[in-house]
Amino acid sequence: MKKIFSQFTYLISAILIVSCGKVAVNPAVTDFALQSQSQAWLRHPVLGDPSFDNFKRYGKNPVQRGTPPFNWPVNGYYFEDPISGNEYLFAGQYRTGYAMGSDKNGLDLDKGCIVYISGDKGNTWNYLGPAFSNDTVKLEGQTGAVSYAPDVSVVFFEGKYYMGLDYVTSGFSWDIKNIRNGGLAVAVSNKPEGPYKILSKPAITNGYFYDDPWLGKFNRCYAGTLLRLKDKWIYLFDLDSGPWFSWGLVAMTAPSPEGPWSKPVIVISCESSKYVPSLMEYFPVFLKNDTLYAPATSVAKNRNFQCIFRVSADQAMNPEKWELWQEGSVWHGTRAEHEYEGIWGQTLAGFVNRSGEFKVMFPSRDKENRGTINLASVSWNKMQRDTGFVLSGHGGPSFSAISGCYNQPDIESTFSCYGTVAFVWNYHAPVGPDRPQSDAVMHPLMFNSHTRFQLNDSNWYLLESSDTGSTDTIAQGKLKIKDIYSLRIGHDNSGTIIKFDGEVLWKGLLSNSEYGNCGLFAMKYSGIEVRSFKVSGNRQPGSMNWLYTEGLSNSGSNLKDWEMIGKNELFTYGIGAVSKTDSAQAKWSFTGSGFDLICPKLPTLGTAEIMVNGKIEGEINLHSETPLKSAPVYSVRSLTQKKNAVIIKGKNGKIALDCLRVFE
Repeated sequence: MKKIFSQFTYLISAILIVSCGKVAVNPAVTDFALQSQSQAWLRHPVLGDPSFDNFKRYGKNPVQRGTPPFNWPVNGYYFEDPISGNEYLFAGQYRTGYAMGSDKNGLDLDKGCIVYISGDKGNTWNYLGPAFSNDTVKLEGQTGAVSYAPDVSVVFFEGKYYMGLDYVTSGFSWDIKNIRNGGLAVAVSNKPEGPYKILSKPAITNGYFYDDPWLGKFNRCYAGTLLRLKDKWIYLFDLDSGPWFSWGLVAMTAPSPEGPWSKPVIVISCESSKYVPSLMEYFPVFLKNDTLYAPATSVAKNRNFQCIFRVSADQAMNPEKWELWQEGSVWHGTRAEHEYEGIWGQTLAGFVNRSGEFKVMFPSRDKENRGTINLASVSWNKMQRDTGFVLSGHGGPSFSAISGCYNQPDIESTFSCYGTVAFVWNYHAPVGPDRPQSDAVMHPLMFNSHTRFQLNDSNWYLLESSDTGSTDTIAQGKLKIKDIYSLRIGHDNSGTIIKFDGEVLWKGLLSNSEYGNCGLFAMKYSGIEVRSFKVSGNRQPGSMNWLYTEGLSNSGSNLKDWEMIGKNELFTYGIGAVSKTDSAQAKWSFTGSGFDLICPKLPTLGTAEIMVNGKIEGEINLHSETPLKSAPVYSVRSLTQKKNAVIIKGKNGKIALDCLRVFE
């Protein structure tokens, strides 16, 4: 590992490209729609995910659609009873916007969780009613009775059915001072459908975290999964951090469902010094062959990125043993009206049956803002298709690019699409979220510095975007709507030739002909299913510049601790952030062989530590008597692993964030 300079840091989940050096030329044709090339695509919780997953939808979706006053059934659990073989759906019922209110029947709809049953392996479903008994339950240490418990999990053990649940009492509200009135509990029933009776002693309360926030930020526990391991019980649940917009997966164990429960441990969160995608929420976890699997979903606006963590069950309490097993290619969005928002509310929940079928429940929202509960399945041993992928945008657009930079590449593709999608080349824009918060979308700068062929309904456009954000329409025309299209973008000495379904749409010279990335856009509520994506031409390794917003997002930073900088020529793209405290830190999680940490030096700044993959590697001085424009302040080449994390932490004074350049 060679260090150059000594300053600043970079990290984020990616793999690739943007400013390119001069290296080898490789004219070979590669089809990036083959599963063997799936890891060549950039994936990110905010930017999106070209997914090769093989899930097939249940033909009668949705099983439930929200109705007033509970318009949002957005969380749930899918359970197979080992005794009867029947399948059960437990669906949490929410008001729009997660509002907490009351009506003549109280807050809860009999505490907020309802049950469906299938006696024919999920082919048909019948509504059974509320999951809980209607008795009043006041838990030890809580001032009010349990009024609401929407998120549950169920496990069978020694003739009884145990339910993990999050709950709130009548004193709960989203006002921070009332967050403490809730927590996690356990309920029990003699039948899988219930009714479940809540045990009087909670497993853990929000007060445990509220009175002493973990890491100074985590103050609410929710969305718990209760599971039986070989010799003990485990409770895995989410921690929320409010304005820090960070989530953690936490584990605790007990000898019985009644407790006593061990001290909880954060096993996954972006606060870790290792590579962890940020803006991820975890629920629920499932157990297969003594391995725990924890699916996680992005809480960004487009909602199409999922990943799965895993750990051997006997190592579940050790954060160092958890691994990111599958990053992306877990799930794809569809055009179905009941999946308008993609996966929404939680990630997929399910089990692997004796036939090796992974059966899942997934929530979404329709175009009328009503929650929907849906089903899908895939072979556990064939979770990804051999060829073809889907890139979709939902509440926000998606973007992905392949590894390497190309000069005047030839691109051939067959695909189907809806809405507005685009094929991109000569891409040089920086990447990252617009803000380090939930509902983040791509930063506007990501639409700069590239050429794209765009399809919008029955129209096509050839567009060039400058580094200042202006976009010129080079050509446009009408298209005949078809189920499957073919596109060829070619280059020769005479210029660029664009063929669509075998017809020449345009030929001529384009102003942008440098090395750059090739990729795809799927705009808001749009999608593309790619059958082939063949690229050839002069290729060389590249780099990609990740904005400061990625560093803030991946560290779970609170914006109140930073001054946002805009329209300042000292920063690479005119934007950045300066800390308001001397102990602030930022983190990028990235895929690559090296990085440059790029930032300005200012009279108001001090020194900082640089940590790479959990090890302090150096110290940098960001102080200068006169302001100096952004430049590499700390560099590393030849990292020994692909997935990396870089942290910059103030040591003696404030720090500034600009961008992190990651090398392929």
